[in-house]
Amino acid sequence: MVENFSWVTDKQDNFKEYVLNLPDDKVEEILGSIPSGWNYPPKSHREFVEWLINRIKPKVTVELCVDYGYSSFLMSLCQSNPVYGIDCFDVSVHGPREDDDYQFVMSVKEKLGLDNLEIIKGYFDDVAKTWNKEIDLLHIDGLHDYENCKNDCDIWAPLVKEDGVILFHDTVSNPDGAGLFFSQLEVPKVNFTNSFGLGVASNNADLIEEIKQTFKL
Repeated sequence: MVENFSWVTDKQDNFKEYVLNLPDDKVEEILGSIPSGWNYPPKSHREFVEWLINRIKPKVTVELCVDYGYSSFLMSLCQSNPVYGIDCFDVSVHGPREDDDYQFVMSVKEKLGLDNLEIIKGYFDDVAKTWNKEIDLLHIDGLHDYENCKNDCDIWAPLVKEDGVILFHDTVSNPDGAGLFFSQLEVPKVNFTNSFGLGVASNNADLIEEIKQTFKL
């Protein structure tokens, strides 16, 4: 796999317009042009997440915070089972947000033909109240301060299967927030330090050990 970090190395003045004007079959160029902490040089989280999804074959994957969609698109591209991306897309809550972010994500979803990806526009706490599917793979990537990370985990972790997997992004770039919360979890876990940090936690100790051995952590 050749890593594509063009959003960093060849940044466009208007990446949304650039991405939407790319041919639909230029998947690697589309992905590489979307800003994402998951996809930061010199190493992205792509190889690991593709391996993980192939290994555990999640029937239900949930991502809390879609942002510009990179990780949602990636997790959808490497499986046929449903992926749910949840985000409020609220410019009053997220300073960097723009009014057209939601439409951009929906347009790229259509462009990539991701029929297995459902984007849910709503607040995490509200969506959880009516959630009725057991989750195999959960990605927590909302606000990265300690209290919000803890709240997201407290509410959503009970909806994950006993041997499911929870990912926590920004464990390295936010050491006093997501990083601190992840360090306090008393379950088998491992932390990738690339691309702002990705913590992996699961009650499946054998899987965590396999991850450590496979990725030489």
